Amino acid sequence: MKTEFLWSLVVLVMLSSLGVAQEEPPAAVGAEQGLAQQKNYAPYPEPDSGYVTDLAGLLPPEEEEQIEQWLWDVEAKTGVEIAVVIINSIKDYPGSANDSIESFATGLFDKYGIGNLPKDDGVLLLVARNDREARIELGKSYGRSRDADAVAIMDGRIIPQFKEDRYNKGIIEGVRGLMAEFAGVRVGVNWQLIALIVAIPIVGAIAFSLFKSGKRGWGWVCVGILIILVLAVLRILAILVKSSDSSGSWSSGGFGGGFGGGSSGGGGATGSW
Repeated sequence: MKTEFLWSLVVLVMLSSLGVAQEEPPAAVGAEQGLAQQKNYAPYPEPDSGYVTDLAGLLPPEEEEQIEQWLWDVEAKTGVEIAVVIINSIKDYPGSANDSIESFATGLFDKYGIGNLPKDDGVLLLVARNDREARIELGKSYGRSRDADAVAIMDGRIIPQFKEDRYNKGIIEGVRGLMAEFAGVRVGVNWQLIALIVAIPIVGAIAFSLFKSGKRGWGWVCVGILIILVLAVLRILAILVKSSDSSGSWSSGGFGGGFGGGSSGGGGATGSW
């Protein structure tokens, strides 16, 4: 009886210590977010609590939410931090480096600290609506080596839409391009998965035909190809399911306005319309 009582005390002590340990991390996280939100970003615009700061009202709420989800997912998977800042004019921020959109983007990038260290591979998409200019600013690790890729996204995806006053479409297409080019993450129709699924019954029919005609050697080759196709489909589906699970953990405001401390390398692309 005495032994049972002692074991009960031990269990109670262990449970109490676990309860204390579980309560500490949220407080620490809250403190870190508080420090991030107290940072002074003047004379540049104050960033929103997520990856997108839309001070010109160009994005409908549902589209801004979708971009936030994409960019959260990108950083969670790859560590690449992409920020979108939409303003009316760089001249609205006296005291900033607003002589040109290039200098403003560099100053804004450095003030926010976009990009996680030590990689320093952040990306900024800046849109100044009334100035009719946009800028893709790249982190220091890129140097000037990726300028051509940034130009292709700016000239091919963003500016054509802006010229037709489809600002939200241009921003969405620009973000898609940046995600694919600088983080290797694509959104939208998964054509690779569709092609594999279509190929499975075709290869299966060929294998059946070969076995039926007595060409068993080629038939087994097709069976091997069929197995590879099925495994590839299963792998892609597993990745998609994992991505869906991680995406569900994001909530509005979860970013806390804090970036990773990176700096600009001066590379990128500018566009006007």
